[in-house]
Amino acid sequence: MSDRVMPMRTAPRLGTVNGFGRTMLGKTRPDAQGACFATHWFTMLMLPIRPLGRYYVKEGETVDVSGRHGSSTSTTQYVFLGRAELRMSEVIRTYLFCWLVAPLVIAGPVTLFGINSDAFSHAHPIVFIVLLLAIPIVCMIALAWMLVLNEKFLAPARIPQWVEARPANRRA
Repeated sequence: MSDRVMPMRTAPRLGTVNGFGRTMLGKTRPDAQGACFATHWFTMLMLPIRPLGRYYVKEGETVDVSGRHGSSTSTTQYVFLGRAELRMSEVIRTYLFCWLVAPLVIAGPVTLFGINSDAFSHAHPIVFIVLLLAIPIVCMIALAWMLVLNEKFLAPARIPQWVEARPANRRA
């Protein structure tokens, strides 16, 4: 499938603090040049709230920066090549993944384990605590693999179709 891409003058602002801010989500499969389409989102607690735009981007390197008190942050650099129209299918897919699939993958197994483990927690308390801590970690790893598999194999491949920027209406 091809998407119309228009040249752009300035790149959008990106950055989140404790999950609040603007980030890129819903990437398509990279093309032969290594570029992909991604949607620019306003997020709260790392959950997408509102799409702000869609861009044709090349993902750069991710830089990890150590902060105070042992905290760290990572920043992914993007090269913005052009602006494209929002695709509702990608917006809906991002909402479904972040608001439905991710919580079910992480919280579902923990909830089922907690509901069905009353007798087990009394008989083997140490094993119960280890499992209660390990299950969310395993679920987050599974979620990360789902994201990688989606981006590499399942996300649709889009081909950029470059168009000229629309001239501004001028009055004489």
